[in-house]
Amino acid sequence: MSILRPETDPAQVTERLEQTWSDTAGTPGFFSSVDHKRVGHRYLVTSFVFFLIGGVEALLMRTQLLVPNGQVLSPDLYNRLLTMHGTTMFFLFLATIISAWGNYILPLVIGSRDMAFPRLNMFSYWVFLFAGIFLYGSVFIGAMPDGGWFAYVPLTTDYSEGLAMDFWALGVVFVGISSTVGAINFIVTTFKMRAPGMSMSR
Repeated sequence: MSILRPETDPAQVTERLEQTWSDTAGTPGFFSSVDHKRVGHRYLVTSFVFFLIGGVEALLMRTQLLVPNGQVLSPDLYNRLLTMHGTTMFFLFLATIISAWGNYILPLVIGSRDMAFPRLNMFSYWVFLFAGIFLYGSVFIGAMPDGGWFAYVPLTTDYSEGLAMDFWALGVVFVGISSTVGAINFIVTTFKMRAPGMSMSR
């Protein structure tokens, strides 16, 4: 009578694990990968792209302020660039660069194979990317937000017309969704995916 035993040959175990965890080859694999390192890379690259865009906006505003009564930007365009610069730097860079390093480093630090919810992790990134594209999509229809990145009244009511602040509000909501599901993933991973013997104090 034979007894079923788990694979003991290291080569077979390695092959089985590689088949289980490997990504699809080519472009489909890049876009569908749930590997925490790849997601971290995506966050990192995308955050720095938004950082560069926000830097260009800052340079344009500083050029306007270089001399009194500068004529580089109109008052309306200056307000719009101010809004997009602040929104970009705070919501699309600072709030997400942490996710980039967290995704890459956290599983390695605690001895986990991946995040607790790999697909949710991938979903978090794509929602973040969509939020950034959605916000900057307002540029192409002439509805760039102009009420300040802090969105206080009366700048968002009496002095902002059309869809401008609607784009801002929906974009920030999408960033919030991305951050919330990402935070849930980090918390569950930290509490439940630690290597055996690793206490919270370690």
